[in-house]
Amino acid sequence: MKKLFLIALAALMCAPAFAQRSTSSLYSTSNDVLSINSLSHWGWGYSFVQSDAFKPAGSGEFFLNILDFKFYPVEEFGLEFGLDCKWSYTGSKESMFIQNDHIVKAVPFVIPGKTIEKTRSQISIFSLSVPVLAKFVLNRFRIGGGAEANFNLVGDTIYRYRVDGNKTREREKQLALNKFSYNFVGLVGMGNLTIFGKYYPKNSRMLPEGSVDFNYWTLGVALDL
Repeated sequence: MKKLFLIALAALMCAPAFAQRSTSSLYSTSNDVLSINSLSHWGWGYSFVQSDAFKPAGSGEFFLNILDFKFYPVEEFGLEFGLDCKWSYTGSKESMFIQNDHIVKAVPFVIPGKTIEKTRSQISIFSLSVPVLAKFVLNRFRIGGGAEANFNLVGDTIYRYRVDGNKTREREKQLALNKFSYNFVGLVGMGNLTIFGKYYPKNSRMLPEGSVDFNYWTLGVALDL
């Protein structure tokens, strides 16, 4: 998981230099009704998680666009389809996320007779995301909405804490995942900056049935490359 995130981050850092050497447009018609672009934008958002199983802390997502398809039959309105790499994480400072028989549970940070400090646990999931958006565009202003289909590839859980000054960090790879999930998207933007909101409902499970239950909103910003 960490290696995948570093690869995505490296691609983001190299994207501006790449864009200066060659255009990001892969295809476009003469009247721009249809166009295909690569590495067109990236974004980060903070997630507001709701769950009865644990108290959330420090959750969010990062994504980098790989391909962007635009179809605008009229100048002001069109459809956009994309392919993004997305890394999402859900954290807690009071509960440990552990996997048992492919079921992810949240259990308290407790060691009998010991005082635990600096606790944190996190679920991380790396996905390929396919957004389908309808947009209204007027000059440099745009507003739109739609949905995303997420193909969840790999995930892991970590938890770390300190007891008597000694640090402990555990990581469990190969997290059991539902391969498909979805979420809804709304956005408004001006120029190279877009503010987006996403909603991940409970019935769009990224984790297997019986795992810790949660839904969340994500609010963030995206920047054109």
